[in-house]
Amino acid sequence: MSLSSILSSFPTLRLPHSTQERLNLVLGTAAFIGTTTVLLPAAYRDYRTFKSYGQGGVPNNVIGWLVVRLFFQPFCAEMLDTEVYSRRIDAAEGHGKGDDGYLTLSEEQLTTRSPGNRPQVGPHVVPQRQLTQLPDENIKEKFRAAFRSFGLRNHHLVKFSRSNLEQHADGLFLADHLPITDLAVSMLGEVAHIHQGNDHSAHVVLAPADCKRVIEAGWGQRHGFSGTSAMTYLSFGTLPDLPAEYILIYAPRTKEEIQIVMQIISASVMFMTGREDTR
Repeated sequence: MSLSSILSSFPTLRLPHSTQERLNLVLGTAAFIGTTTVLLPAAYRDYRTFKSYGQGGVPNNVIGWLVVRLFFQPFCAEMLDTEVYSRRIDAAEGHGKGDDGYLTLSEEQLTTRSPGNRPQVGPHVVPQRQLTQLPDENIKEKFRAAFRSFGLRNHHLVKFSRSNLEQHADGLFLADHLPITDLAVSMLGEVAHIHQGNDHSAHVVLAPADCKRVIEAGWGQRHGFSGTSAMTYLSFGTLPDLPAEYILIYAPRTKEEIQIVMQIISASVMFMTGREDTR
């Protein structure tokens, strides 16, 4: 078989001849290069941000990043609105003590943060982490110690176990002898955890009145899946949905703020157990 016959078996490449065809080719090539130039660096920066969170509820690698961006992110809800808590307070739902809640923080303590100066929280719905206003290593260590001490001191109400949601650190769970409420069932018994390997923010479950107070004071925000059916849908029914009362508490930056966050965690335990004898 001759070379010419072999070449003739391939489709003929048609080159643009007219001015319009050449222009279309140039514009298409420019658009492809421009889009690639913009999107690839942006995607890489987004991935680097995701990697900076460290361990969380999803793998901290390319696969985890793609899963979050492609499948989880479309279900992310607004995270600062408190109307849902106002409705629950008005309807007297749950055992959140009406308008009072369980928090005993003073206005002076609450105003050490402000809603206009919140830390920047990462753009990914999972894992939920803050990127700015981070504590130093000394404060992180003191916060972990305070959390551990609180759990051991309140063994009549809570126990330590591996967090169902974070899977990399221990969280506080209802003690085995306590009755399980519907809310506790939805959380698989988990009350609170801190992100010990990362920013040292925390997730807690608070009474509706306390959620409203904490968020409006600038101390936290809702999780992107809180109060939605995303968890059940994305886990094919293997995980329950996060209640609306599941919120993020920003990391403490000082010894005084550690005390404030620990009071919030104490209020979470009281809400989930229905008891107020925390120590």
